[in-house]
Amino acid sequence: MKILQWLPSGRRSSATASASTCDSWSLRRRLLLAVMGTSIGLWLVSLSIVVGVAWFATSKVFDDALEEGARLVLQLGPQAEVAIDAAQSSRIGRGDALKLRMYYQLVAPDGRVLLRGEDTPEAAFVPHALREGEATVWVGDELWRVHVRPGPAGVTAQVGQPMEERLELLEDMAENLAWPALGLLALLGLLSWFLIRRLLRPLEDTALRIGAKSPHDLTPVQAQNPPRELRAILDALNGLLARLGVALDSERRFTADAAHELRTPLAALRMRVQLIERELKLPAPLLQQLRADLDRCTALVESLLALARLEPQAEPLVRELVDLDVMLDNLNLEGGQVPPMRMERALSVPRLRAAPALLSSALRNLIDNAVRYGREGGRVRIETMRLPQGGTRLSVRDDGMGVPAEQRARLGERFFRALGTGQTGNGLGLSIVARIATLHGASIHFEDGLDGRGLSVVLNFPPD
Repeated sequence: MKILQWLPSGRRSSATASASTCDSWSLRRRLLLAVMGTSIGLWLVSLSIVVGVAWFATSKVFDDALEEGARLVLQLGPQAEVAIDAAQSSRIGRGDALKLRMYYQLVAPDGRVLLRGEDTPEAAFVPHALREGEATVWVGDELWRVHVRPGPAGVTAQVGQPMEERLELLEDMAENLAWPALGLLALLGLLSWFLIRRLLRPLEDTALRIGAKSPHDLTPVQAQNPPRELRAILDALNGLLARLGVALDSERRFTADAAHELRTPLAALRMRVQLIERELKLPAPLLQQLRADLDRCTALVESLLALARLEPQAEPLVRELVDLDVMLDNLNLEGGQVPPMRMERALSVPRLRAAPALLSSALRNLIDNAVRYGREGGRVRIETMRLPQGGTRLSVRDDGMGVPAEQRARLGERFFRALGTGQTGNGLGLSIVARIATLHGASIHFEDGLDGRGLSVVLNFPPD
């Protein structure tokens, strides 16, 4: 018995909607995003730290080169440019990637440029510099890093580098660091996906074991060496299954015992009514309604007992190849009388693999319903046909008053009866048929009957 079947229709639909909403996100995807998001964040922080340290270190090297260049300018004058390039190459010694050109000036005390190198700005870097040291200044619309070194007679040697060139060098360094790091991040993502998938495999295996459970099997879910986090879930689930099994067993025992205990007193009560009728010679109409009520109670008890027997069992169904013609002949013989309508058969599939006792009970209930709710002198037709996708369709059709389309969705619910039929019943016949169909893995639905009238109950059995 499915748990959702115990809920009212409103709560059942809410539970189904909640269940469909809950599977809109993936734990594996969230773990992967969390790991990769954290890794990328830390990578950006570490890259910033590395670039910052590299910028500080290279700036110190370039500042030392500017200082040495200023000293050479004071000593060599016009020949200083070649000496500066040679000194820079020997000092840095790291290849062409770290060579940045230095621009020099000799500046008079009044700010005039006495001597400057090729492509060096005409205006002094620091027109009024009086002390030695580095400074970051704007010359025109360009930012420069300059070292100022005082010389004799107030003349200063100023050697500078454009900050833009230094930033380009920093960008090249960051790019050279970024591509290997991106490759490592891609490798980290792949390894994280593989490891997370592998570590979450116990959850998938457990989900498969839970999905394999059925109303016939409420044994505990077993898992091989589950992690502690999953073990707590399994313990709670197995406890629920155990309590559910006890509840189902109690329900089945109560229904079966109650139905069984009621059969004898009802039979005895009907016999007493017959004795009273015969001994007191009362008119039949006075006791007819009492006998009808007793018959209805007896039929209800028999139906409840049949439903109790059809509740989930641990043992699978024993199926046989049933000859439908023979089974229908036996049903007619058991009926004791020919119904007041024409019975037709169109068995294009003469044999069906099913549990004989259950199939016989389903056919008996379907034919009884068709006769009860059909019209006098009407027709009842039993049909079988092969489905295109395999399997067999079994249908029982009549041409009676039928059931309105808006009420057909409730057919098969326990104790539901269509209104306006003028017939007595307990509303359990189609419930028994629906339960038998479920046990066979078949589906049940309802269509129009013969000649566009009445009702057709259709069972689609899966392939053997």
